[in-house]
Amino acid sequence: MKKLQFILALALLPSTMSAVSAGEKFAATNYYVTDTKTWLTGEKTGYWMSKFSGVSQVLHGPVDTLAVECNGAGYWGTGGVSGNGICVHGTGDDTFVLRFEAQAGAKANSWKILSGRGKYEGLVGEGTATTNKLPGNRRVSKLIGQMELRK
Repeated sequence: MKKLQFILALALLPSTMSAVSAGEKFAATNYYVTDTKTWLTGEKTGYWMSKFSGVSQVLHGPVDTLAVECNGAGYWGTGGVSGNGICVHGTGDDTFVLRFEAQAGAKANSWKILSGRGKYEGLVGEGTATTNKLPGNRRVSKLIGQMELRK
């Protein structure tokens, strides 16, 4: 009997594992206007602080297209740009906060949901983002990953 229970548990394991770790596919394009301040810390190194304000246009996922404001800081040098910060998506009572992190030399940043309020309470997720500079003080980021709204 114990052998049968063990085999049954093994047979069910993949389906229960995927249900726990699977989230809904998420993709969004964020369009920002930035306000950035920089300070040199050496001949080819420096510190930056930025505020990004704009819209997150959601292509796939359990959230709506929302206003977004990000604040971050970090360093740059010969190895690239590094830093981290947070982004608040939404306004009023329906918001969620994600943390982003950039590693010097990496092709993409990582992000992870920290919390949600209102209709986004219980939101979890993580993924990657790539950001490109546009003319002037504008940026565009492509976010991909997984999200799940747990109630």
